[in-house]
Amino acid sequence: MDEIFGQDIKLDETGQAMVAANGELLLTTGTDTGSQDIKLRLATPLGTLFYDKEFGSNLHEWKNDENSLSRRMGFCTEVTRRIRLDPRVVPGSESCSILSWDEKGIKTQVSWRFVNESHIYNLVIEVGNNMEMVIKDVNPGQ
Repeated sequence: MDEIFGQDIKLDETGQAMVAANGELLLTTGTDTGSQDIKLRLATPLGTLFYDKEFGSNLHEWKNDENSLSRRMGFCTEVTRRIRLDPRVVPGSESCSILSWDEKGIKTQVSWRFVNESHIYNLVIEVGNNMEMVIKDVNPGQ
């Protein structure tokens, strides 16, 4: 499975590298690597990664937008488009549902399926008016 997903330095909820008790960096494996990569893509403003200007998303641009059908559709299109860019995601398996959109911010649930995996992966994305974005696993440890 690592041939498909690779490995990466494991990050905590704040984006900091996780370190074992012996001082070594912890690594992700399998679908944990893919999920972490998707979270990073969604949370990184598009074009800010100096070595890959195509990495990231424009989700932060919706933070103060009005709650309209066209803006909801635009937000979900951006989410699913960015998830679809991951070559480990089954094309067409991506989905996005708006859970709430008000003066506090936007809350969505997104899902997708990885190749060679039978279950769906889920995240909740919260974009607050303070520009803070929180992306959490719905089913951690699956």
